[in-house]
This record gives sequence, C-alpha cells and structure tokens, in this order.
Amino acid sequence: MVREKGDRHFASVFHKGDKMPIKNRAFFTDVEFFPDYNFQLIGECAGKKLLLIGRTKAYGDPIVATSQTDKPSHEDLYASDLYELMKISQEQIKVTGLS
Repeated sequence: MVREKGDRHFASVFHKGDKMPIKNRAFFTDVEFFPDYNFQLIGECAGKKLLLIGRTKAYGDPIVATSQTDKPSHEDLYASDLYELMKISQEQIKVTGLS
C-alpha cells in the first residue's frame, strides 16, 4: 500500500514474490511482517530510507528497517522496533509517513 504520492516511485521497485531477506526475522516472533510489496517508506534515519516492514501482534507497534538504495530487495535488511531505535540511535530519525 502506498500512502503518499512521493512513495509511489519507491514502492514500484517491489514486485510481488520478491524476497527481501530480513536477517534477524527469527528474533521477532510476535511480529506480523508485511509482504515485501507492502513495505512502506515512512522516513529517514542516518541518511537511509526508513521502511515500515511490520507491526507487533499485541499492540501494533511499528517494526522498521533501513535501506540504502531504491532497491532494498538487493540488500540485507535488519528489523528494529521503531520506538527502541528512536531511544538508542545517535542519529536523527525523521518519520514522515507513519499512521
């Protein structure tokens, strides 16, 4: 799902069935991960694209990953709880499209 007009180009790089490896997926047993074609560009962290890749099952907290390119399917992604990332990151996190 594309939420903002500016996200359309970014979302167009996803194709149904592409595998975007989330390397630490096994550590997030209580998370409902989105299909790769539904990852959403929601902001920026340390000059990288911040993607919403899932939500926790209990409270719906956002789970995110960062991507350095417009083709995250070619990258290893690492899931993080957005709120934990905001607490521990020494880099500025800019969230623009989270609802």
